[in-house]
Formats: sequence, C-alpha cells, structure tokens
Amino acid sequence: MTFSFVSLFCTFASGATPQTFLTLNSQAGDYIGQGITQTFTPTDGTFSVSNSTDTVSIFFNTSSYSQFWYLDFGSPSTLKLGWGEYDGAQRTAFRSPTRPGIDVSGDGRGCNTDSGRFFVSDFGLNTDGTIARLAIDFEQHCEGATPALYGSFRYNSSVAAVPRLTVASNYTLKGNTGTSDAFVTLSLCLPSTIIVQVSYATADGTAVQGTDYVNTTGTVTFQPGITSQTITIPIIGDFLARRNKTFKVKLSAASGAPIGAANASILIRDPNVALTALAMSSQAGDYIGQGLQYLITLSDGTFTPVNSANIVELDINNGDYWTTDFAGPTTARLAPGDYDDAQRYPFQPVGTPGLSVYGAGRGCNTLTGNFDVLRASYNTSNVLQSFSANFEQHCEGAVPGLFGWLRYKTTLQQFSVTDAVISGSSAVFTVTLSPSNATSLSVNFATADGTAVAGTDYVSTSQTVTFAPGITEQTVTVPLLNPGANSKTFYGELSAPTGAAVWIGRGSSTF
Repeated sequence: MTFSFVSLFCTFASGATPQTFLTLNSQAGDYIGQGITQTFTPTDGTFSVSNSTDTVSIFFNTSSYSQFWYLDFGSPSTLKLGWGEYDGAQRTAFRSPTRPGIDVSGDGRGCNTDSGRFFVSDFGLNTDGTIARLAIDFEQHCEGATPALYGSFRYNSSVAAVPRLTVASNYTLKGNTGTSDAFVTLSLCLPSTIIVQVSYATADGTAVQGTDYVNTTGTVTFQPGITSQTITIPIIGDFLARRNKTFKVKLSAASGAPIGAANASILIRDPNVALTALAMSSQAGDYIGQGLQYLITLSDGTFTPVNSANIVELDINNGDYWTTDFAGPTTARLAPGDYDDAQRYPFQPVGTPGLSVYGAGRGCNTLTGNFDVLRASYNTSNVLQSFSANFEQHCEGAVPGLFGWLRYKTTLQQFSVTDAVISGSSAVFTVTLSPSNATSLSVNFATADGTAVAGTDYVSTSQTVTFAPGITEQTVTVPLLNPGANSKTFYGELSAPTGAAVWIGRGSSTF
C-alpha cells in the first residue's frame, strides 16, 4: 500500500549541517496550536525520540517545564515506518490497521479524534535500532475541523524546512436558484519572510462551468507572516437533480515559494437527489459536537440501520463511530411527527420520547431535546427502508445545543438562501424550499455584518419567511445605505427551520 501526496509539505531544501528543531504553524481555529506559529530548538529545552517497528514518538519540554509537546507517527501495522508519504492518517493509538497514525498534542491540549498526513523525508537508525536522524513534515486536523496544524520536526537531519503552497480539496453545497459560495483555502505550510503570490483557475471535472459553477480565475497574495487565504467560487443552483459533481482548482505561476499541492478537487453536493447523510451543527459549549460543523455522507463511511418496535437507530462508521437513536413514546412503530421533551435513550421514562446522538468517544450522561420525523418507511418485514429526521439535543442540561438532520435514502426537504442580487439601492436575497410542501413551512432570516456594518452600510433586517403550500421561492429585500462606495460584504443567514432542514444557511451580498 502506498500513501501519496507528493511534496505537500515544507521539505527538500538541503541544510548545510544537521539540525534538531520543532516548528508548529497553527491556522486560526486550530485547537492544538491555538493559531500560533512557534519554533523550538535544543536551546529552548529537551528533545527525546523513541521508536518501535511501526511508530516513532517525539517528546519535547521547555527548560522551564512551561510547555510539553508530544508527537506520535505510525505506519499501517503491516508496514515498517520509514521514508515515504503517509496520507489518510487517523489518531495513532486508535488507527485502523490499514491506516497510518498521527497524534500531535501539547500545552495541555489533545484531540479526541484527528486526521491528517505526514511525510518522512529523512530516516536513519543507529546500530542498536534507535533513531539516528529523522525529518517529518505533517498536517493535522483536530475533531474534523478545517483549520490545520502544520509542522516540521528535524532530529540530527540536514533536510531543511521551506514554505510550500497548497490548495485544499473540499466540498460545497448546491442551492436551488441563483448562486451560492464555495470556499477554497490556499495555504503556506510555514510563514514566509517575503511576499508570496500564486495564480489560480477553475477547471471542469464532471461539473461544467456555466452549468454547475462559474469559471473563476485570479491571483492570491500572501503578505509576510500570513499562511492562509480563502477564495470564493460561485456555484450555480437549480431545482434539478443533477447528482453530485466535481471540478478542480489549479495553482500556477507562483512567486516567493514553490507549489507543493497544485490541484484540489471540489465536490458539489446536490440536495435534490436521494441521499444518506448526517449533518450536525454544534454550538460553542456543546460537549458532543465540540462547537464544530459536520456533514457525513456515504463517501465518508457506512450507515447501518437498526430498528425494532418504536426505535430507529443509525450506526455511522466514518472513523469516529457516530450513533443516532430515535424512540417513540409508545410501543407503536416510529412514524412521522413531532417528538418533544425527549430524554436520553434508552433511559427515558415510559411515555417519553427517547433521543441520543453520540460519537467520537463522547456521549451524554443525561440529555434533553426534541426531534421531528419527516419520513419513515418500512418493508413488510418491518425493516427500515427510508428515514428522515431533524433533531435538537442538549447534553447534561447545558444551554448550548447540537442541532442536526439525518437522512437515510431520502430526498432532503430543505431551505437554502442565495447570494444577493443588487437592485438599485437594495440587496435581494432569494430563500428557497425544495421540494414544495402540502402544508406551510417557515424559516427565520437575519442579516449579519461582514466588512459592511448594519446601520452604516445597510439596514439590519430580520423576519420569518413563510412558504404557503406549493410555494418554493420567497425574496427578502435589504435596503443599502451607502451603495457605490468601496466594495463591502454582509450576509443573510437562515435559522430555526420548521418542517425542513437548512441546507445552505448563508448567502453573501457584496456591493
């Protein structure tokens, strides 16, 4: 088995003399590194390195013992760790036998789950089997978050660390009309002391420009010290079921730093086709979701349904092992409807709905919440055929909640908001519902500041958008106070849906 992501990291400039150091470059939002870049050398403290056949462990403590850092890297259990590229890594201690391992923790912070990749560009052993020299460059994502911790470790190695440009693959969501935004991150694995520039351009895959997305080109500039930039690509929406498609973003013509990863694949997920997925939005302070956003689909893992009597359970194995349990208040088979005042399944009192969403090693001792079953179908043997539910869960009586939706072989009934169209002195957002419904449904809309500020650049606007039976589109008009000045951006956001899920919850307005 090979693991390939050629030259993604900060490698391959030969140093004059062997060096020992640890550099950590943490992007904003990364929990482990706290958005800080720092470098440690032997003058700052003590390094120790230990190894086994398939794992190397690194420990560093500062001379004052104010910081401790631990790094573990492992090969799949069937391979010896050595020179090479290791992609698809999981947390080392809990990795699958066929996957490499990564676990970087320190300063009192660690990940319950992590993912990433690393590259070993120098590896040598002493006669007694201990590490003589080592060069590892890595990328780690904690709890499934997008912000990365990049790093370089050298131990008696002459392979120097130099900044390299990368573009990250990602997914985006297709709306029902107008356009929505795909966000693509360009990164430098280490800060540069000079200005770095790189050109980018989109290219067709199964997605076609003009039909699925807007062809986009440009140049990104990294000022000294900046390691991350985001570009925006408009995604074209419609009510048609076009299936999931991909296009590419390609880097070229770099100055100031070489390109490590020149291509990224962007997946457009279409809500108008039957899907199996779990989406979760965790508020800050929620224990289960850790304040993060999740979208898990069949491309990420397996969904196994289990149902009996009044219970529907979905076991989701994407490496983090999520489980969703929904139970009705009686022994009758779980059917569409609203289930309020739920408590933790299977410990809920008789006559009370049961709910439990847990995974990634985290679960509630007690919980409160509610869920709406939108669809539940069974065959003649009472085996679940399709299921659709929205839920809200609060762990241990906390106010912060975990909100989400589960779909199993069903079309998602969803609200989306487009990017605004500027009409004179107004920004017009379109809110859509797909498919239409036989009863009235609603969702809340509210503006939010970006570089444009409410009261100065636009009028703060909030309202409930209601869709009467059969209606699929509504508009919200936001007055602009300073059109024609310097370009500024604000957002229209959806929340508190009734009877359907929020698919695209934010649209932008630039004027």
